[in-house]
Amino acid sequence: MILVTYKREIVFCYPTKGMEVFMRKGCKIGLIFLIMTAIAGCSAGSKESTVMDFQAQMDWKIPEPAVGSNPRILFVGNSHTFYNNLPGTFVNIAHSLGHKSDVYELAQGYYTLEQYANPEDEAGALLDKTVSGKKWDFVILQENTSVVLSDSVDEKMYPYARVLDEKVKSAGGQTAFLMTWAPKDGLKEGFKTYSREQLQSTMAENYMTITNELNGLLIPAGISFMRCMEEYPEVELWAPDGYHPSPEGTYLAACTAYALVYQESPENCLYIGELDIELAHKLQKIAAELVLGDGGSETVKNPGNNQSLAYQ
Repeated sequence: MILVTYKREIVFCYPTKGMEVFMRKGCKIGLIFLIMTAIAGCSAGSKESTVMDFQAQMDWKIPEPAVGSNPRILFVGNSHTFYNNLPGTFVNIAHSLGHKSDVYELAQGYYTLEQYANPEDEAGALLDKTVSGKKWDFVILQENTSVVLSDSVDEKMYPYARVLDEKVKSAGGQTAFLMTWAPKDGLKEGFKTYSREQLQSTMAENYMTITNELNGLLIPAGISFMRCMEEYPEVELWAPDGYHPSPEGTYLAACTAYALVYQESPENCLYIGELDIELAHKLQKIAAELVLGDGGSETVKNPGNNQSLAYQ
């Protein structure tokens, strides 16, 4: 396993032992060094019945210090990160809006923060070497959905988020968490059925809890999904499996990440991938309004006062 690096203008593909050379479809910008396989599984544990008001105005911690020129950014996650090339989409959006960036990706199917925090794990060892070896401006961590939705995040997610956050801060960087999206059709557990809105509320609360504790950044891509579904239910944000993002979903997540990291609106970005321009503009606006503010309704502060929760 080796690292994926995104650069400007040209794509070079380097094989590793036991891996085939490949080129990502539609990737304008990149040096590709990692082959990722498998699809992240999703299950659920404890889900709160209270549903957030996804349209409420929400306050998000901003980068401190602010992003500089040509920032070094590392995405760490599983298939929710590498599906449709989220980091590459982020780079293309930033480049289109006049920002150079040095973006890397470490992602493996099904992986959890616990595995990445383990130096005995292959990917964990690579992450440890990568983070400790160079200065990073931002390291974006994405947890496995099943872990975020479990009834034991205190044991399965938070301790490893703390370990990784300490490594990032020791390297001079800022930790950001990528809040992903709930399964499209919700989940069933025995005789109980949980809607995607219930699941997303639980995911948001769990991500906010650890982000506030660590005084980190939070990219609320999952809430962007919920807002889009409320405003434009005809837009398909999920892949046919109902868990991974469609190209539209990946684009929305990348716009949300751009708005949070750069504190700028992605609106009027000329890079739209293979999307219809009108649809791309809708997704850009959703991300901008969520992260940068739209004069929405009253917010309810989550403990820690860095992020905010609003419930119906």
